[in-house]
Parts: sequence; C-alpha cells; structure tokens
Amino acid sequence: MADPLNLTRRSLIERMMLIIGATATGGFSMSTLAKAATGTRHLDEAKFTVLGAVADTIVPKTDSVGALDADVPARFDALLKDWASAETRGEIVAAIAEIDALAREKQGKSFAVLDAATRHDILAPHDATSLKVLPSSGKGGMASFTGFPNYTNPGYGRIKELVVTLYYLSEPALTQELIYEHAPGEWQPSIPVTPETRPAGGIGF
Repeated sequence: MADPLNLTRRSLIERMMLIIGATATGGFSMSTLAKAATGTRHLDEAKFTVLGAVADTIVPKTDSVGALDADVPARFDALLKDWASAETRGEIVAAIAEIDALAREKQGKSFAVLDAATRHDILAPHDATSLKVLPSSGKGGMASFTGFPNYTNPGYGRIKELVVTLYYLSEPALTQELIYEHAPGEWQPSIPVTPETRPAGGIGF
C-alpha cells in the first residue's frame, strides 16, 4: 500500500483487493464492480440483510450520506462473489453469522431487525475485541501497512475495512461528504472549523 498519509483512489483499490485476497485483478474497476453489484448475489437474503445492518452501523447516515446510500452492501457482496479468495469469503461469511448469533443471544432477534442504538450497543464491544492486533513477526514500521493486520477476528476486520473503503470510494461519499481540495492552492494559515466543515479529498480521488 502507498504511504498512508498520501492515500489515493488507486491505493485504496489496491488495498481493497489485498483485503479480499484477490489473486487476479485484471479488468477490475469501480464501474465493473458497480455493474456486478446489480447481478445475482453471493450471500443469501438473511446474511445480506445482516451485512446491510452491519454496514449501516459502521457508517450510519447522519448529516451526510451513509453506507446504505452508497450501495455498500451490494458492492461488498459483488466483491465476495467475483473477486474474493475462497478463504477470505469463508472468513467474512462466518463473521457475519457471528454478529447475528451475538444479537440473537443478547436480544433474541436477528441483528438486522434491531434499532440503530441497540445494534451499536452490540457491535461496539464486539468491534473492540475483534480488532485487537496480535503480535506478528517479520514486519514492522511502514512495511506493516502493506499487509493485513493480525486481528483477533480477521473476518470482522475485513468486513469493517471493506465497508469503510467501499464507502469512501463511492460517488455519494466523494461528492457529498468530502470536498475537492486543489493542491497547490491558496495559502490559508488558519481555517475556521464549523459544523459545515467537511474532510478534503485531494487530487488522487
């Protein structure tokens, strides 16, 4: 992956393909992914609905668009179907089932039918536990950014990173949440931060 402080659209796509364990990326583009997202799903209806609820919990709609507005679940499913390795696909499907089982254990209902606040209360501690990074040998410093972190729950780690990446590669996020910041531009030593201030997406996006 490129320098994490200098992300570009291309580096995010490369990172996304790494996360899903893609062995061949020829012909991949965001437009082909969008087209694939309109086809037959890989996940069954129950798991796809849970995935949608998880994505909506990770990137909810607030004063800006959310994961559902950006069609993240359908694009996520298309990645699983057409580009993910069998091992990664299995990890992710198992992680989706694990979240639903956790909701049924705590609330007696599928994660997909819970209200947003309850979903958050279930997912937050699961997130904290799942994303603890275990020690790994061999890589350190900047080299560690080129691989996938050694999470305690790699399936959930892949879900979260893919949801966020797919969201920020989407047109709604790029046009409604981020703003284009021309660089080099006018030097402004101090910029007021207001409720209307939005993150900037540079030329690489």
